[in-house]
Amino acid sequence: MLFGLIMPKRDAAAFEQLCAPYSGMVYRHCLHMLKHPQDAEDAAQESMLRAFRAFSSFHGGGVATWLYRIAHNTCLDVLKSAHHRRESLLPEDFDAPDASPTPEDACMQSDENQRLWQLVQELPLPQQTVLNLYYGENMSYDAIARATGMLPGTVKSRLSRAKEALKEKLSENGNQADPSVVCSK
Repeated sequence: MLFGLIMPKRDAAAFEQLCAPYSGMVYRHCLHMLKHPQDAEDAAQESMLRAFRAFSSFHGGGVATWLYRIAHNTCLDVLKSAHHRRESLLPEDFDAPDASPTPEDACMQSDENQRLWQLVQELPLPQQTVLNLYYGENMSYDAIARATGMLPGTVKSRLSRAKEALKEKLSENGNQADPSVVCSK
């Protein structure tokens, strides 16, 4: 165990016990923000490493919210980096690896859900984020507020605006699907 080499085994075991169950959530959020499986894997790993380094300052509470916040900030750092901006100028299909199905791929089995997620990707990132956290990760308004640093009222209004924008996109595309069913659970 790598963490045991850096931190006393007792603390490394506590970190692993508390945080390991959320590694999938961290990866899914990174994939949602970065759109590329390899970038998401790198960001998820960096997020868990940052969480591990900061674990001594974690004083309980919502582990998922704490990890989400770290992952979100890690992804923002990646999106701001010169390396990421340079790579994003390349064509979408440039040397693209044939990725195995991701958790999102498994979630988007039906055509309707796939169309919904495509429309969600066209929304501004803050709206995508609240939709993903609320419907994709089943987080409450309060948990989203803590994770993003927004007030709960802001989360509610942003989610409402995101759903309205999604409804408009659905009607523009001639689809009357229910946007509250963004992902089958």
